[in-house]
Amino acid sequence: MPRFARDEAEALLPKVIPYLEDLQRRKQAFDRRPTEPLAQEIRALVRQVAEMGALVKGIDDGLIDFPSEWNGRAIHLCWKLGEGDRISWWHELDTGFAGRRPIRELYDN
Repeated sequence: MPRFARDEAEALLPKVIPYLEDLQRRKQAFDRRPTEPLAQEIRALVRQVAEMGALVKGIDDGLIDFPSEWNGRAIHLCWKLGEGDRISWWHELDTGFAGRRPIRELYDN
């Protein structure tokens, strides 16, 4: 899996957003009427996002992580639909969304 600099991850957002929006639509349809074909479509979309290097962490809110590194430490750059065209959050690998911290912390040190 690639590791992204912030600008690289942000450059990928326009490509990832349509997949996330499609995932949300299909998940809503699946929630109304679960079928195996819809489940397969959802899995395929998640795989396509993963092939771009991003990790789908929450379909309902369009949450994705980009593997990254800061000062030799593995981290995730964290973004979700509606947060604009900049990535403003990061977290440790083991903390997830609940542990999100402002990305400016990385640059203030």
